[in-house]
Amino acid sequence: MRMLVCGVGILALGFGLAGSAVAGETFEEVSKKIAAAAEKVKSFSSKSKTVIEMKQEGFSMSSTTDTTYEMVRKGDSYLMRTETRSRSETSIMGQTTKQESTMLMIMDGEYSYTLTETDTVKLAQKRKIKDPKSHVDALEGWSDTADMKVLPDSSVDGHAVWVIEMTPKGGDQGKTVMSYHKESGQMIKMVSYTPDGKPMSTMTSTDIKVNERISPERFVFKAPPGVTVEEIG
Repeated sequence: MRMLVCGVGILALGFGLAGSAVAGETFEEVSKKIAAAAEKVKSFSSKSKTVIEMKQEGFSMSSTTDTTYEMVRKGDSYLMRTETRSRSETSIMGQTTKQESTMLMIMDGEYSYTLTETDTVKLAQKRKIKDPKSHVDALEGWSDTADMKVLPDSSVDGHAVWVIEMTPKGGDQGKTVMSYHKESGQMIKMVSYTPDGKPMSTMTSTDIKVNERISPERFVFKAPPGVTVEEIG
């Protein structure tokens, strides 16, 4: 699994003036800066909110997802914890359905665990991590399937960011604009657009903390009473 440079947020550190995107910089140059910054991160945590709005004739969908993300580097690998709470409302030809769910995901360096809960289901699974080493270059290979463009440096809630625009090649998908935190290299904002340029999904991070201590207990999975953990993969 690549580090979210995501959900869960999968990381990069800033260098002041040396880390700023300047006029004429290529995607490859900025991508390397993001990866180099990520290499220096020891821990990262944030909260984020993702809002999705989709509308067309006879159909509409809206959802809000709140996520807490924590990461600690451990040697060449990393420990990760994400907690999400989602609420959605879907309307099809006047019939409306509402759903709520929560999900906990923990990576302890050896296994990844997920606990999913809805009104009717509580499911716990674990999977062996095939490649425990951390991957700091989250943008590696993206230019093979999308046109990547460096936009002017900006800020998100007072945090300096590098900004990358991604447009999938050979399809009818809209662009996605991603903002990478210069102090941590995490993607702290992402806006996806419809093919006609209307915002469809927005994720923004807050409460960002870099290289602060996170208790190791946060990365120990404990199944709720009565729930059996299923090993998959």
